[in-house]
Amino acid sequence: MILTTLLLVVVLTAAALLLRSVLGGKHDYQRIPRGPGRRDSAQDVYWEARVLAALNGNRAALERHVLGKQRQKPGLKRWELLRLVYLDVTRHNPSRHGERRPAPRASVFRTHF
Repeated sequence: MILTTLLLVVVLTAAALLLRSVLGGKHDYQRIPRGPGRRDSAQDVYWEARVLAALNGNRAALERHVLGKQRQKPGLKRWELLRLVYLDVTRHNPSRHGERRPAPRASVFRTHF
């Protein structure tokens, strides 16, 4: 009984591996990089474009900001550093078009902001 069960498991495993190799294995999760070496390149591209737009295309300023942020927070991925740089750049430069707060209307008295 136990021998029959073990034989059945071995045969089914071999059949599954053979079928996977024939069909090509649609989900090849072994090729996806894991751990700290993984790069989220779509996020990198997105945040780099936003930071470059905020810095008017100044790539040297972008790299200076990222390297400074990397010294402050050494464990973060590049896209996380770019996101923090973007938040810093837009916070220090709030007069950019489209990102500034609207001025209150003259007829409205506001007690807090």
